[in-house]
Amino acid sequence: MNPGGSKTELVVPPARTDTGDVRSYGQFCPIARGSGLIAERWTPIILRNVLLGCRTFNEIAAGAPGLSRALLVRRLRELEHAGVVAVRPKPDGRGSYYLPTPAGRELWPVLQALGDWAERWMDVTAEDADPDLVVWSWCQSSLRRELLPERRVVVRFEFSADGSGSPGVPARVWLLLEQGRGEVCGFDPGFGDDLVVTVTDPLAFAGWHLGLLEWSTALKSGAIRVQGPRDLCRALPTWNSYPQTRARHRAEHRRAPGGPQPPPPEAVRPGSDAHRDAPWRTVPHTRTHSPAVPGFSGRLVTPRDADYDDVRAMWNGAVDRRPRYLARCLSPSDAAAAVRFAGERGLAVTVRGGGHGVAGNALCDDGLVVDLGPMKSVSVDPARRTATAGPGTLWGELDAATQAFGLAVTGGVVSHTGLSGLTLGGGLGWLMRRHGLTVDNLTRAELITADGRLLTADEHEEPELFWGLRGGGSGLGAVTSFTYRLHPVGPEVLAGPVLWPLEDAPAVLRRYRDHVASAPPEVATVVTLRRAPAAPFLPVELHRRPVCMITMLALAEGDAAERLLAPLRSIGRPLLDLVRRRPYAGLQSMTDAVVPAGWHYYWKSTGLRELSDPVIDTMTDHAARARSSRSYAILFHLGGAVAEADPAATAFAHRAVPHHLNVNAVWLPRQQESLGAPERAWARDFVAALAPYGEGVYVNFLDRDDRSRLPEAYGDRTHARLAELRRRLDPDGVFGTG
Repeated sequence: MNPGGSKTELVVPPARTDTGDVRSYGQFCPIARGSGLIAERWTPIILRNVLLGCRTFNEIAAGAPGLSRALLVRRLRELEHAGVVAVRPKPDGRGSYYLPTPAGRELWPVLQALGDWAERWMDVTAEDADPDLVVWSWCQSSLRRELLPERRVVVRFEFSADGSGSPGVPARVWLLLEQGRGEVCGFDPGFGDDLVVTVTDPLAFAGWHLGLLEWSTALKSGAIRVQGPRDLCRALPTWNSYPQTRARHRAEHRRAPGGPQPPPPEAVRPGSDAHRDAPWRTVPHTRTHSPAVPGFSGRLVTPRDADYDDVRAMWNGAVDRRPRYLARCLSPSDAAAAVRFAGERGLAVTVRGGGHGVAGNALCDDGLVVDLGPMKSVSVDPARRTATAGPGTLWGELDAATQAFGLAVTGGVVSHTGLSGLTLGGGLGWLMRRHGLTVDNLTRAELITADGRLLTADEHEEPELFWGLRGGGSGLGAVTSFTYRLHPVGPEVLAGPVLWPLEDAPAVLRRYRDHVASAPPEVATVVTLRRAPAAPFLPVELHRRPVCMITMLALAEGDAAERLLAPLRSIGRPLLDLVRRRPYAGLQSMTDAVVPAGWHYYWKSTGLRELSDPVIDTMTDHAARARSSRSYAILFHLGGAVAEADPAATAFAHRAVPHHLNVNAVWLPRQQESLGAPERAWARDFVAALAPYGEGVYVNFLDRDDRSRLPEAYGDRTHARLAELRRRLDPDGVFGTG
């Protein structure tokens, strides 16, 4: 039986020996040659079906609704000719079996990788949610035969006409389960229905099958209704292994705490682990067509190089600048040579460390980028409680090294952030209320100046430069080494998020405001207003639900930590409380997966003097207006050691401002036309509505159209002092800002 209702097996004419009709790209490149076969329309679907165990023509066709039989005949011939599928006649001579060859089986990881990519970058839409295909996939590849009843069971699936959204989708199909086997029927098999499943929301049905939505959630929402004996109703979803398989696979393929997701095998040069790049810039070593640079031992990349686009890629996929040169440095002397090379040619120079800045200031058009990304190193002195790190190091890498000794320094809330930009701008993070900003813990730095000199800056040597490096942002030179003061932290801490419905946010944030106003510095919190992301730490039934999420940390031991967070955790009626003992490095990397490289980001930000009722109501109202499910607003609570530090000691301004709000408009690259403009407008309107209550802005939160806000970030006196320092160090303005 099959959904089309025909038992007749189509007999495919034998393939002609001259079947060479697969189009070629005419390139020797292996990707081009492989794509000539598998990139043909419907070919990946046909391969999927064959590799899932479909052996006959009708079985393959059943898993490809919409594919004409004539095209299926043609594609099967192409796959046979390519040696991917073997065709064997049936014993009765009527039709054939289609079997994957060893070459065909090797394509399964390719299809899996394509599926993983689609889950990460593409949303399931109503147009994709064919409920008939969900039943077919369930029966064909994920039926848990060991859990099926011993007796015959017939499940009738009803797809409401107003719910399917697909005119060609059958109104009903039957799943016949008998003797440990399953079969999908397009007509009533005639044994009577034991269960009737009514699907009113095919998108929810597909989401359950993909492990994105709990069965119980779909039932409660009315998206799925089940009628029949109670024991069969309860057992039905357990007969499908795919939801659990996909959810587990998704969790296992998230980035590991404290480090980036492993790059493709070709992405890292042999023996290059010590100089591995940020995950969005792992590129092969490619021959360079570039001029020689005296004293430079790194690699000078130009637009003529095949990997130029990969090398210039930034975390923010919306940044698209085209430098004339990218000097990938391996040492301070390389950085000095690159700066001199640019100076001799009158080129503007920018400096890139981790490449995580939202504004993309590390990249310039038609200039030279001093790319310090390959300069990764961490040296920890546990006796002195210090760490010295290279400028290409990411916070996850620094945390991994320092946490081996139970030590840490304030360093953001995302582990794939580069330490260079975060440090130079000030450095907010989980530890700031107890141990100060990152710059409050910077004890020494080395940098290359505009004329190629190597300078050391600390409290005694170049003290004015040291002042500027601590919060003054970019433009003072290329910092090649950072030394930090460390503090005992972890390795485990009591931390995690608590979630409430967004409609409860006004009441929740009022109580939050009253508590944090007098909270000790050992308590750190970050408030996020958004639709819950598809994060590995959140249950699928909460994904996309508008929430108010307060992630909290207590720097104390045992019961003392529990007491510190109890007032916050007891606010209202939370949807979920995930506060528990966890590795500090795990807290640092908890949200890595929801801010991946390559998405488009646009930020607007402001400091807030207080969380008054109008401020809370404005934030809640505007947060709910975002069109993109990936956009969010995040509120940092400062105070504590941040406010207590000497304001004259560093260039970081507005230390008395207790809160900083960062509004993040986020969308996928393919959504640029549909969401780019409205999400940018949403972020601007959000912050503009809070202007009467704002004071200052954090320089690391400024986007590419915020140049005019630099005086606001520093205040007039500090801004003037920084300008004078830059004129002294770089009178010709060699170091640009992108």
